[in-house]
Amino acid sequence: MNNVQQLSLPSTVPAGIEVWLLELNLRAPISNSDFLLLSKIERAHALHFYTLADQVRSVATRATLRKILAKKLAVPPEQLHFATNHFGKPYLHNNTDIEFNVSHAGRFALIATSINGQVGVDIEDCNRQLDVGALTEYVFTSLERQSKLMTKEEFIERWVAKESVLKALGVGISEYLQAISVLPLGSKNYRVVSNHLDLSDVRVWLINVPDCYVAALAVKNHQDAQDSCGIEEK
Repeated sequence: MNNVQQLSLPSTVPAGIEVWLLELNLRAPISNSDFLLLSKIERAHALHFYTLADQVRSVATRATLRKILAKKLAVPPEQLHFATNHFGKPYLHNNTDIEFNVSHAGRFALIATSINGQVGVDIEDCNRQLDVGALTEYVFTSLERQSKLMTKEEFIERWVAKESVLKALGVGISEYLQAISVLPLGSKNYRVVSNHLDLSDVRVWLINVPDCYVAALAVKNHQDAQDSCGIEEK
């Protein structure tokens, strides 16, 4: 059985933004009812994974996303049609009223929904083995490195904040890592700056998730709409 709960968000997160935490049972068989909710492409994608854990993670997360969106839109979950932009970010085909984003790590997945702008979310397992020294120059700009990240947890906090911003923008993560800087404003939120992009309408927060995990939420308002030119999933 996989459990899902809506998370409490920082008070400064705009209304219309929700984040759901899905706790996954990665040893259980794939749920047949969840599997039947998925499109042919989603089923094939899930079964492409080698391990049962990855297959369960894929099916459960996508099925839960469908259920959450279907309830908000008052349609059957199996009737939702997804497309992707040219960077691979999914969105609802022919529906601009609601944005969403998904992330997973270990035995948890996050699903963010928004009726108040583009949204990005990221979760990471703090127990991951990371070579922080080697990754810092690749992940962070010179401006970000001036803040002297000292610990692995600080590195992961900044990383999830940055990845959530890039996911909210709907751009390629590796291509844009050096295009933006995510700088701390306090213990739970960040400001985002760029020499090339206007990011004055982007905000990002750390959000509370279970111990040994770190997660962040980013929101960009609707003045620059999601690129609607993409590929529909069947």
